[in-house]
Amino acid sequence: MDKGYENERFTCLSIKITIAKKYRRFCRTQGRSQSMTLLSMVEFFEQNGISPDERMHETVASLKYLIKRRFNAMVAIMRSIEKEQTLPTVSMIQALFEQELESEDGDGWEGDFDFFEEQLAEIKKPVEPELLDTEITVPKIRYDRLKEQMEELKQDFVYVLDHVQPIKNRLGKDHLRLDLHPGAVEKYRTKIKNL
Repeated sequence: MDKGYENERFTCLSIKITIAKKYRRFCRTQGRSQSMTLLSMVEFFEQNGISPDERMHETVASLKYLIKRRFNAMVAIMRSIEKEQTLPTVSMIQALFEQELESEDGDGWEGDFDFFEEQLAEIKKPVEPELLDTEITVPKIRYDRLKEQMEELKQDFVYVLDHVQPIKNRLGKDHLRLDLHPGAVEKYRTKIKNL
């Protein structure tokens, strides 16, 4: 019996036979009486403001997946902006402040232009092999970011190595099989390209 509607009388609706059969099949799949199924359908359309003539073209699950992918893309864009724009800018500003503190001896602006000219000259000339062994100073933020990337690469490499299986071949050379999903391989390939 329908809860809350036990004392109400039934009425007839004029429905085509094929539509009535289809509706009864739908009611059986829902596990409700015909009255309660029709009531829940009408309430669904009223509450969500949807017309039965409108087509959503996708299921709610696929829309949820699409929204989740968009959020992930947005997070990736924000992280990219942070890595490529915000952090380098902060490290440059910190370097400028450190340089300003060192040059507070009263030199003024005269020495700064010479410094920039020297940097431009160093950029234009080719690197000599003996200079490659010299130590390079990197801002701490950049160093930390490079360290994080290195750890991520190590973890990815260990994961890939864990999925390599040696295959013994009776007739030819032994070989290795990489047992990874193609999507994972593409993910690692794009990750390495973006470094």
